[in-house]
Amino acid sequence: MQNATRDVPDVSIVGAGVFGLSAALACLKRGLSVQVLEARHVGAGASGGIVGALSPHVPDQWNAKKQFQFEALIAAQTFWSEVRQLSGHSTGFAQAGRLMPLISADARKAAEARVASAPLHWADHAHWQVLNKSPDPNWVQGLGHGLVEETLSARLMPRAATIALGHAVRALGGVIEENTSVTGFGAGFVDVSGTRRAAKKLLLCAGVSGLQMLGQHLGAPLGSGVKGQAALLTPKGSVWEALKDRGTLRSVYADGLYLIPHEAGTVAVGSTSEASYEIGDTTDHLLDDLIDQARRLSPVLKGAVVTERWAGVRPKARKRDPLLGPVPGMADVFVANGGFKIGFGIAPKVGNVMADMIMGRSVDLPDSFSPAHHSGQTFDLGS
Repeated sequence: MQNATRDVPDVSIVGAGVFGLSAALACLKRGLSVQVLEARHVGAGASGGIVGALSPHVPDQWNAKKQFQFEALIAAQTFWSEVRQLSGHSTGFAQAGRLMPLISADARKAAEARVASAPLHWADHAHWQVLNKSPDPNWVQGLGHGLVEETLSARLMPRAATIALGHAVRALGGVIEENTSVTGFGAGFVDVSGTRRAAKKLLLCAGVSGLQMLGQHLGAPLGSGVKGQAALLTPKGSVWEALKDRGTLRSVYADGLYLIPHEAGTVAVGSTSEASYEIGDTTDHLLDDLIDQARRLSPVLKGAVVTERWAGVRPKARKRDPLLGPVPGMADVFVANGGFKIGFGIAPKVGNVMADMIMGRSVDLPDSFSPAHHSGQTFDLGS
């Protein structure tokens, strides 16, 4: 293995997705030098998707994971505004809230029970209420049992947001090396295309491939990939133009389906969750079914043109929670991965937590986020 001679940055990060770039930005703001090593290009994996729902868990049965996500969501406005300012690129971020049509009397009863719990956990940051009819019937129809309206949810365009993050990292002096595959790592080094580079501090992200590489090192499966399919639809007509021009359309979630209105005038429809699949980047009849479901739910989508079909594989950690923390038995090597479905929602807090951890500062993380929890093993955390 050839050893490279070069200036060694304070932090080397594997993977230019939303976790890796958010951590890079946080490290740069703390005065650290950063390089990001990306096998393809910025946002090439799951972070280059098109849905972009930033939504909370329901505000009851509160736990540390829900608190972590809540804190990330209330920080999102400031975070994504800064990214836009640094990069000069739009992220598509808007904190417009969410509507959730209720599919049964039991679903309404559960939603009504959460009206009292929302202020306990969300304070005055957002509200949760049950409506008898849709406030925007041309946008979304009810399903016979009313709708929930909550104002904590936000949205963005993942692909655009990731590209903007990359520009923000570079604007602060970070280096992003694209088309650079990492083949191995260890305490104090990272292997890149037959060359061993020194690494003072190493953060492993890189989605599904990153989970697999780290799992091989620890000798325990840490997660897997879950395929998702989604589409962008472009509605037409005066009704849609009137709705769009108001700029306040809420995201919609109903029976596993998300409708996300984006600032470009498109609506994202997503997504499937396929644990078993043969090809990760192709779409099929499962997406057709989602589009049909969306058109039944939203009148303005009935004649909308499908302008893009997307499929990708998202990293899901073994115990569903994100995987954040020091890699057991390996000094100054850390992991941030497994943000299945909530990655963009928690990214602002993940970046700050990982930067503090890398700098040796104390952080407060749920135990369920640790590598030991996900591997199902007990490790000696010494170096």
